[in-house]
Amino acid sequence: MGATILRLTALLLALLCMPARAQDAVTPPEVKPGTSQETVQSDISTREIAIQSNFTGIEILIFGSIDFSDSRTPGEGTYDVIAVVRGPSEPIVLRKKERVAGIWVNGPAKAYGSVPGFYAVLSTRPFRAIASDATLKDLGIGLSDLDFGRYTKGDPQEQSFRSAMVRLREDKKLFQEDDDGVRFIGRSLFRATVALPVNVPTGRYTADVYLFRDGEVVSKSQGSLEVTKAGIEAFIYQLAFLHPFLYGLLGVIIAVLSGLAGWFAFRRD
Repeated sequence: MGATILRLTALLLALLCMPARAQDAVTPPEVKPGTSQETVQSDISTREIAIQSNFTGIEILIFGSIDFSDSRTPGEGTYDVIAVVRGPSEPIVLRKKERVAGIWVNGPAKAYGSVPGFYAVLSTRPFRAIASDATLKDLGIGLSDLDFGRYTKGDPQEQSFRSAMVRLREDKKLFQEDDDGVRFIGRSLFRATVALPVNVPTGRYTADVYLFRDGEVVSKSQGSLEVTKAGIEAFIYQLAFLHPFLYGLLGVIIAVLSGLAGWFAFRRD
């Protein structure tokens, strides 16, 4: 009798456990398609650039990789990288030359409160094809979407001043756009080079690297570098801006001494 009760108890326990085990075996784990885990990691080849008398410009390297890239479905999504290098901003007054009685004089002027001293945008392909105009505008990517601290939309005169400023800075290599400036090395590694001209301003520069997939930003990385003057150039620069009176006095003394030296060297007795 006791053995029969034990067998019945074991049989009931087995029947109670079977549905739960069957459910665990059949139900798959929860899957969330479309969840993006890609992360862009980037860095700059140098953290500080010292400008001396022999400075003729320099190229900096921006490199990085995509962590957790989706290598299982390379044809379903396209990775794009846009790198934006921006220098310190400064106020600028832009004047238009006018010819009056055969003489070129300063005409109307426009003041812009925040103009980057240097701006470069590089991408894996034309960035207008990577993301929508609204997305690029929100991120401030592209020369046409830069904020100069002055509203210029809808006014032809304002637009002409803005276009002239962008053109002048492009001629000096201070504004750059390169639709093929970022190159992928393999599936997830990329690199880009940015040329800083000889007239590059000093200050802190930021390098923002955006990772796009199917037109959407999935990750961002930021680095920075410092451009400074070194040697006698740094002394003269600081003297001119921090002590302008002494700078002017020193210039007069040097001019007088140079004149006296020339007089003694070439005088006729």
